[in-house]
Amino acid sequence: MSLFPSLLLCFNILVDPTQFAKLVELDTKTRAVSELVVESTVCIEIGVDFREGHGSGTIISNDGLILTAGHVGERSGLDCEVTLADGRKLKAVTLGQIFMTQAHRRIDVNLGFDFDIGLVRLLDPPDDLTVAPLAPSGSVERGEWVVAAGWVADLPESGQRAPVRIGRIQERLGPRLRLDAPVNGGDSGGGLFDLDGQLVGVISACGGFPNINFATPIDLYELTKPLMLGGLTLSDPMPELEMMIEDAYNQLGEAERRMSNEGYRQSVSRMDRMTSSRMWEKTPHVWFHAACGHGRFARHAYLLGEMGQMDEEIQKSWDRLDRAIKLGWWDLDHLENDSDLAVLRKITPERWESMLESLPEMVNWRAWVQPERSFRRGRKRTPLIDVEHLSDAFREGVLKIANQETTISLGTLVDDNLVLTKASSLPARQKLRAIDYLDRKYDLTLVYQDPAFDLAVLELGSNDLTPLQFQSDQTPELGEVLLCVNVPGQAVVSARSAAGTPDSGDPESPFLGVEMSRLEESERGVTITRTIPGGAARAAGLLAGDRIVRVNEAEVGPSLRDALQRFRVGDRVQVAIERDGVEMTVTVQLRRRPEYADGLPKPFGNDIVEANERRTGFGPAIRHDALLGPRDVGAPLVDLEGRVIGLQIAHADRSTNWALPASTLRAVLAEVPSRQRTRRSDQRFVIPLD
Repeated sequence: MSLFPSLLLCFNILVDPTQFAKLVELDTKTRAVSELVVESTVCIEIGVDFREGHGSGTIISNDGLILTAGHVGERSGLDCEVTLADGRKLKAVTLGQIFMTQAHRRIDVNLGFDFDIGLVRLLDPPDDLTVAPLAPSGSVERGEWVVAAGWVADLPESGQRAPVRIGRIQERLGPRLRLDAPVNGGDSGGGLFDLDGQLVGVISACGGFPNINFATPIDLYELTKPLMLGGLTLSDPMPELEMMIEDAYNQLGEAERRMSNEGYRQSVSRMDRMTSSRMWEKTPHVWFHAACGHGRFARHAYLLGEMGQMDEEIQKSWDRLDRAIKLGWWDLDHLENDSDLAVLRKITPERWESMLESLPEMVNWRAWVQPERSFRRGRKRTPLIDVEHLSDAFREGVLKIANQETTISLGTLVDDNLVLTKASSLPARQKLRAIDYLDRKYDLTLVYQDPAFDLAVLELGSNDLTPLQFQSDQTPELGEVLLCVNVPGQAVVSARSAAGTPDSGDPESPFLGVEMSRLEESERGVTITRTIPGGAARAAGLLAGDRIVRVNEAEVGPSLRDALQRFRVGDRVQVAIERDGVEMTVTVQLRRRPEYADGLPKPFGNDIVEANERRTGFGPAIRHDALLGPRDVGAPLVDLEGRVIGLQIAHADRSTNWALPASTLRAVLAEVPSRQRTRRSDQRFVIPLD
C-alpha cells in the first residue's frame, strides 16, 4: 500500500485520552438512532421487467415519498421496485431527478460541482412506513458526527438490512457536503443522519479514498421539491449514453467528410434507435442529439440543393427537439447556440422564436452554488476522539508480523506464546518475525491453520508480553462504537454496521487469471493463451503457451474451473505445466478476480483502495466500518468496556470489514495441538478503559 493512502487511513480518527466521555456519548447516540436509520432506508431497483441499476433511498413521508440521488432515478416516469428494511417489495415510480456533473451553463463561472438529488414515490404505500424526520436547512456543522446508511454494492437478500456507518462532516463545497464516513457503490441515494436521527443529506458520490465521500445537503431538497414533484428532470447523460452519443457523432462526421447521403441516413438512424430504447426513451439528451443529427442532415441537403430532403429532415429535427424540451431539456445555452440547429433557426425562424418564448422559466442555480459556505457557530465543533491509554492497555498484545523488515499484517497475542493472524496474508516458505511496541523482534513458527476461517496460529518465542483474552460472546448492538486496535496500541474508531453476526458472504471463486484456447479438443489439460494482469498466474510466472495438466496432483480435464472449484481464494496450489516439452511444477497462490483487469467487471463498486485477497466466506462475523487497510488484519476489535470481542480478518472493500467473533476464535484455539509452554504464567488480563 502506498504511503499516502496509508497515512489517510491511519490519521483519520485516532484517539485522545481526554475525550473518552465523548466517545461513550457518541456510542449512546449512534445506537439510539441506528434502528431508525435502518428502518427508513430502502433499496431501489430501477426498471421492473428490464433492470437498469440499483441504489438506495430514505422514506421521508407517510404517503410514500422516497428521497434519493438524481443519478439513481436518472429520469422521471420509470417503474422501479423498492425493498423495505423488513424485506417487503413494493412498486414505485421515479419523479423528478436532478443530476448534473457540472454547474448549469447559465452560470458564468464553471464551478464543476455536482447536483444530485431525486424523488421516488411508492404506488401503494403501506400504513406502517418508518419515516425519517428532515433536519432544518443549514443545521449541519463542520466536524459533526453523522450516521450513513445504504445498500452498498449488493442487492438485499432475505433477512438483510442496510448497514450503517459513522463519520464526520469535513466541509461544505458548494452544493455538496464532504464526509469521512466510508461509503461504497450502491450507497448512492442513501441517507446521512445527524445524532438526533434527522436526515441531513443524501449520499451522492465516493471520493478517491474511502474517507473522502460526498453528500447533497437536505437544504437542496427544500429548494427543488416543487420541481421534482412536478416530474422535472435536469440531468447530464450517464457515461455509457455519452459514449453512444459520441460514437454516433463520429459516424456523422465521417459521413460529412465523405459527403455521403447513405452515411447520414445510417448516422441519424442510429441516433433515432436510442430514442426508441426502453432504457433511454424518456431521456431528453437522446432526443436533443437526435434533433441535432437530423439538423445536420438537413444542412447537408440544403448545401446540395435537395430541398425536399431538407424539408423532411427539418421536420424530423423539430419533432425530436419538441420531445426533448417536453422531457425537460435544460441546457438553454446549448439550445440557442448549437450549430447543428442553425438550419432550423434560418429556415423556420418564426417557429424557432415561438419555441423560445414557450420555454418554461429556467431554474436560477446561483443561490445553490456557493464555493464554500460557512457553517453556523452556535455549537462547538466536535473534536477528534482519541483514547490514549489504549496504547498502554493493549500495546503489549498487538504485534506487527513482518517478512524481513516489511510489515505483512498484525497479530494478536492470545496465549503466553500464541499469535493469531490472517493465514492467506502470510508468504510461503519465508521466515517471519513479530515486532512488539518496543521494536523488539521475535521469531515466529506456524503451528496451526484453519482454512475455513483463514486463520493462522503462530508460536512466539520466549517473551514478557501481556497476552489478550477473547472474553465476550455478547454480540455488539447495531451502531455500537467499537475500537480496532493497531500498532503501537493506537485505536481506529469503528461502528457496528449490521445487527447480529451476519454471514460474511459466499466464498469468492478462486481466479487463476488465464485465458485458454477455445479450439482445443484435448481431454487432458488446457493451454494458456494469455495471462491476465494482476492475476495469480502472471504473479507465479506462468506464460502464454504453457499447458496446465495437474493441480495438486489432480488431473486437469477440458475445464480448468472444475479443477479449481474445491479451493479458496488465498490457497496455495501446485500447478503442473508443460512448457516446451518439459514438465515443471509451479506454486500459485490463488487470487480473487482483479478489479481492473482488461475486460473484467468490477465485483465491488468504487473499490479504489486495496482489499484483502480473501475477503468473504468466513461464516457468521462482525461487520464494522473502521477505515483500515489490508495489512491491519490480525488486529483485535475492542468494545468500550475494554473487552476483546473479535479479530479483524478482512478489509473487504471501501466500507466493509469483517472480524471473527470471540466464540469462533476460542473454538479454533481449542483445536491447536498442545505444546510445551515457554513460560510458566497462566494469567489472563482484562483491561478496562475507564
